[in-house]
Amino acid sequence: MTLAQPFHIIAHRGASAYAPENTMAAFRKAADMGAPEVETDVCFTRDEKVLLFHDRTLDRTTDGNGSPADYTLAELKALDAGSWLDAEKNPDFEWAANYAGERLITLDELLSEFGETFTYHVEIKAGTEGLVDATIGSIRQHGLVDHVFIAAIDDEASLARAKQVEPEIRTALALTRLLRERGPRAVAAAREAGHQMINLNASNQSAELVDLGHDLGLEVRSSGIRNRDDMAEAVRIGCNGMTINWPDWLIDCVAEHELT
Repeated sequence: MTLAQPFHIIAHRGASAYAPENTMAAFRKAADMGAPEVETDVCFTRDEKVLLFHDRTLDRTTDGNGSPADYTLAELKALDAGSWLDAEKNPDFEWAANYAGERLITLDELLSEFGETFTYHVEIKAGTEGLVDATIGSIRQHGLVDHVFIAAIDDEASLARAKQVEPEIRTALALTRLLRERGPRAVAAAREAGHQMINLNASNQSAELVDLGHDLGLEVRSSGIRNRDDMAEAVRIGCNGMTINWPDWLIDCVAEHELT
């Protein structure tokens, strides 16, 4: 079996099985492992700094609570984002060190630290006015437009705005609700909207959808990878890579394919 081309090895929120997600430690771990691409999520702080953060609230991954949007960046920087791992809730995560005191970081900090080392998949949180513009402004400031995909889940408006603000930016639409509502027509609509990639999930992906995307000229990547079986299935059905908490697994998988 040959791998789909191009094939993206994307460390999900950094190497998040080995270090606290969306922190500098996780992205450094991804770089150390040789991952060429990373995924992250962005939201606004109260003072409209572009923060790397996934959840709606701070409760799961920091010692804070409430929405990041309720706090200034300085206040958020005082939180501990490196002590939250519960081995019972995440039995497959094995952090490489004691990350107590690890801090939240901004998109600017990530791009300053790694520059052209990575291709970045930056997911926009829906419905935040000005977030797309600020995100692309940061990407432009670092001269990295050609190293970025702007991604969103079912959020066609944010990706349309990204194309309006920066026509050269690549966009990736994750199909979850849209796929349930429209079926395969959601794939065609993504192509018509000018996106370069669609993101499927281990729970909804199929060879038929991947083939349809490829026939329309789209890259199709996978997400929601929970284990090695999910990873192998995404490879088998021809996905153009995936986001994965264990980038070393996928690096080894690609190496094995290249040897056969």
